Amino acid sequence: MEGMIDSHAHICGKDLFPKWREAAAGAKSSGIEKIMIICRDAEEARRVISMAEEEPMFDVAFGYSPNDVLKIGEREWKELRELVKAPCVKAVGSIGMDYFFYETIVPKVLQKEMFIRQLHMANELGKPAVIHMRMAAEDTRRYIKGHLKVPGVVHGYSGGYELMRDFLDIGMYLSFSARALMEASEENTRKVIRDMPLDRLLVESNGVFGAPAASGQAEHLSHIIDDICTLRGMEKEALTAAIRDNYGRLFS
Repeated sequence: MEGMIDSHAHICGKDLFPKWREAAAGAKSSGIEKIMIICRDAEEARRVISMAEEEPMFDVAFGYSPNDVLKIGEREWKELRELVKAPCVKAVGSIGMDYFFYETIVPKVLQKEMFIRQLHMANELGKPAVIHMRMAAEDTRRYIKGHLKVPGVVHGYSGGYELMRDFLDIGMYLSFSARALMEASEENTRKVIRDMPLDRLLVESNGVFGAPAASGQAEHLSHIIDDICTLRGMEKEALTAAIRDNYGRLFS
């Protein structure tokens, strides 16, 4: 399928970086037109900015994950602000709230402080926010509603039908990954996909890819698009075109 857009992927690890040109060529030949690469630290962001300045299929997002709160000091905040100003950095993210039961639990109050600080940075710089939300839908919605003044996208959306309208009303797009669809309530997720406005819908691999795996990434995206087409009763070409328009509108 040509013209696919991956709105959330990772291709910035040290092992993949030397092969990025081969990976980009493989992705293009497999039908992927654009990839938003998500960076979690300044080193990753610098690598990906250099890639995006050479290869227009790449866009960049950089922000601090809620799971990294305990690693972030003022030096990291300064690096974030300077790097996000780059023209190829299209968004602040992924940022948000995560209440999953990890081995190291980050206190909710610290997650909230870092999330709100980055929401304000997105406002100040006029760039969309890419939102990470896991087992924290109510708090995530509340903090976005109270602080975010620019559009954004909830990646890997699994917040359910009842909160869908709230996220849409505050200007958010919703992006769907295979993992989020598996973790969410099946019928609840079907209802979200069937009923949400087409002009707010995105898809994502949420994965790492290298040159040998580029076709697998495209196949992964294609399957997600197929599932959404079945639920909405749409042709694949029409949905792919709508996703491309939505991505361009959000990250222009």
